[in-house]
Amino acid sequence: MKPALEAPPTLSLPLPENFPGHPELLVGLKERESAKIVEGYVLRPNTEHSHLPFTFYAEININNSRLWKLFTSLAYFLPEEVGCIYNLFEQEAIFGPYMNKSEILQFLEKFELELTQDCNMEFGLTFQTDDEFEEIFIAETKYIKVWSSRQAIFRQLMGTLGLEEIPGLKFNDEFPKTVTQLTSINANATPTKIIIDEMNNYFQTKE
Repeated sequence: MKPALEAPPTLSLPLPENFPGHPELLVGLKERESAKIVEGYVLRPNTEHSHLPFTFYAEININNSRLWKLFTSLAYFLPEEVGCIYNLFEQEAIFGPYMNKSEILQFLEKFELELTQDCNMEFGLTFQTDDEFEEIFIAETKYIKVWSSRQAIFRQLMGTLGLEEIPGLKFNDEFPKTVTQLTSINANATPTKIIIDEMNNYFQTKE
């Protein structure tokens, strides 16, 4: 049996006694007890968005301490010119201009702590033409979503990182959760708004 997934320190389970009058919370927590929330991935063919030029969609759970490595490993296989996409959770996505991938990664690396542990923020890299759509995106609960047509390369990378395809795999955002501000548990962390402002400023200068 695989060990439980290592979540970011800002993510925890809500205490039912703090939310009286919400029986759905108890149901969700009970369902979570038997859910497969472990390292691994699920992969689905592109059947719902056939007008977009990608062949599969994948979701990947990985221990939080390995999240940045997985993100940069997936980024390696993207084209050399990509755009950065980012947003506050449940707010409209912001798209940066297409630019050199290495330059974007060098900039983002300064905020590795926040980007991998701040559950109020999402981000990724994207590339799209009439014939190709590639995107890797870290969702707010810090698992990775992938849209791609490079399935053989994708599966090879998953194997290299010891990640298996797991039918019925579940993800933390499917169940009740409590999110704590990263700055409240790590004094060295930069507040979410400042990160977004710095990203806005950086990418605006590149347009």
